[in-house]
Amino acid sequence: MPRRTRSPARVRLRHGNRTTPCEIASTSRKQTRIVAPRPREVARSRPGPGLRHFSDPEGGSSSADGRPTRCEEVRMQGRSREEVIQQDIRDLHKLGYAQELFRTMGGFSNFAISFSIISILTGAVILFNYGLALGGPASVGIGWPLVTVFTLLIAATMAEIASAYPTAGGLYYWASRLRNKDWGWWTAWLNLGGQISIVAGINYAAAFYLAATFLNPVFGIDPNVETLGVLNAIWITGVLILIEIGFNVAGTRVVAFMNDLSVWWHIGFVAAIAILLFVAGSQPIHDLGFLFSVAPAGTTAEGAPIASILPFGVAGAFALSLLQAQWTYTGYDASAHVAEETVRARAASAWGVFLSVAVSAVAGYVVLTALTLKMTDPADVLANSTGGGGVAYILETNLGAGLGQLGGLLALGIAFAMTFAGFSSIASSGRMLYAFARDDGMPGSGWLKKVSHRYRSPANSVIAISVASWLLIALIYVLTKAFGGDPLFLIAGVTGVSTVLLYWAYGLCIALGLWGDQSWRNERVWSLGRWSRPMALVSVVWIILISPLFLYPFPLNPAALATTAGFLVLLAIYYVVWARARFKGPHRMGAEAELTEIEKEFEQAAEQLGG
Repeated sequence: MPRRTRSPARVRLRHGNRTTPCEIASTSRKQTRIVAPRPREVARSRPGPGLRHFSDPEGGSSSADGRPTRCEEVRMQGRSREEVIQQDIRDLHKLGYAQELFRTMGGFSNFAISFSIISILTGAVILFNYGLALGGPASVGIGWPLVTVFTLLIAATMAEIASAYPTAGGLYYWASRLRNKDWGWWTAWLNLGGQISIVAGINYAAAFYLAATFLNPVFGIDPNVETLGVLNAIWITGVLILIEIGFNVAGTRVVAFMNDLSVWWHIGFVAAIAILLFVAGSQPIHDLGFLFSVAPAGTTAEGAPIASILPFGVAGAFALSLLQAQWTYTGYDASAHVAEETVRARAASAWGVFLSVAVSAVAGYVVLTALTLKMTDPADVLANSTGGGGVAYILETNLGAGLGQLGGLLALGIAFAMTFAGFSSIASSGRMLYAFARDDGMPGSGWLKKVSHRYRSPANSVIAISVASWLLIALIYVLTKAFGGDPLFLIAGVTGVSTVLLYWAYGLCIALGLWGDQSWRNERVWSLGRWSRPMALVSVVWIILISPLFLYPFPLNPAALATTAGFLVLLAIYYVVWARARFKGPHRMGAEAELTEIEKEFEQAAEQLGG
């Protein structure tokens, strides 16, 4: 009986030394006539994540519409770094933009910036008391994995779109292409508002934690006293932001180095905290059931249980506690915003978006489980937390307080991890603002879109986003006081705003990917296959469900709703008065020759300036 063979057109890409469709086709050309595959066969051979993933193209001949062919994608492994970069630049030219920024980031650095902004040692730590007060230990045991599942779906659907459009505009550009310029404009401003507030939240958290773990023991500043704690944290935030501006303006190489360092800093301290708590911690370990107990520990100013003033009681309180996990999982769109500085941008950006969430999920659950099982008692933690919050108290009661003890040193290490996250958030936000200004999306675009010739970085946008974030902190402080909230919980207002605005921007893009122009599916190189649409639909539903939770006004978070509503009203007025008629959406910077000339000017200027 003759041996059956598979048609070359139907052989999927294999890894290792196995034969690829391109190699089969190349050999077959010498032996037999090639028969074009039927459309159904082409559809079946579409790539997806994991073993079905095709990396981005790297050059060679292209298909009739200008996009690289599947064989070119396979041959990329044999290309030099410079050839890969040139293909990335050609991809950018097809989107209409010149290579103004310096393309030097590798895949790890692309992943690192999103991982650093997620920063499990920022969101999960600074909102630990918030989660404990509203959900009890279950905010970690149940809340973290619950939020993780849906966030992974969101990240995966965003990664697909990121692989189709490798540009710094990220979500703004996606929405414009998937629907039209008006959807792009709204997405841009929601994303921008979220970016400003995430920079504010991360840096305020870093400042407050630094004050508690370093300035308090060294200089005697009490973080629990409003005038010396909250207000000092606001100006310390300004100092941190100034330092981060300097590093960000210094160029892509510095940004990549700092993000890479941040990854290892986070992983190292997560491992150290978990191991030392279980091995050397002085407190007994709670039984595993404690981790899943839904027991809100917070009380009102009058001493009543916090759940008693909330709709749906304990269940409602637990739902509100999900902010701890959901805010931690923000900012992973950064991998898309640095696409124009990333080598092999299509694939690297997609994997950066997805893996940053996946790795953070595991590392975050490890450290939060250790902290929860080694705490004294939820009520005791809330009653005795200093400005560093419950995490610092848990470390100090287990491993000793002060800079001369393990607990104090680990707490200080967390403060520096937060500073790394603040640096990365400014890097991502500055590039998003630069890309939007490049298309004249806001007042002052002419100044905002200027790129430093020496460092090839969007210096003006970095400065603008940083100043705006500090002003937002001051605004929310005033609103928190005005609505009778506790200024020590100011962080809940900042994080609530950033979470909702960012996820609205994410949700708009995912929804437009479902119901807008579907040509992007032919552009992607990272695919979820048949699961793409169901996962996108579930993602949109989840975003709709969580939005009211993080805007609900109550004593621990009185200002988020007012801030978000005010922002939307101003945005609507601005859109009607100016943007609807004047904003043109993404547009080409010039013809191919003009784009090349712009790039030459940057290269010549850098040589003259010694950059």
